[in-house]
Amino acid sequence: MTYTSDEGIEILKIYFSDDDFKAALDDPARRVFDQSSWTKWNQRYGRTPIPPLPKRRIPGVGPTEVADFFPAKS
Repeated sequence: MTYTSDEGIEILKIYFSDDDFKAALDDPARRVFDQSSWTKWNQRYGRTPIPPLPKRRIPGVGPTEVADFFPAKS
């Protein structure tokens, strides 16, 4: 979902419903989104305010101990 174009989305919509895309936003797989694609997809489905990009969870490691490899752009 990070790398698709508007044309690619139209092709994907042949195979996946809006509910499928919304489900991906509800429980995204790791690395499916970067910050800009997360914002774009949430806006596309009217999710405002846009929730923070989910952080990677590693069992036994606190969330503050995991590096943020996709920091928000200033």
